[in-house]
Amino acid sequence: MRERWPSSRLLTVEHARQHGLYGEYGDTCVDDQVNAYLRTGLLPAQDPTCAAAPHPHGPVLQ
Repeated sequence: MRERWPSSRLLTVEHARQHGLYGEYGDTCVDDQVNAYLRTGLLPAQDPTCAAAPHPHGPVLQ
């Protein structure tokens, strides 16, 4: 889908197991990226990636 909208950006969170992390899980990297866009209307130059946040209930087994 991302390729069909070249003017869009895809925010990736490493090892995320769900979609829609903004404002819901307290991931400051995600929240900061989205809030910056909402505040300025400017997208990042490239698709950003956030490091995996610590799981609130301990390590996530893979």
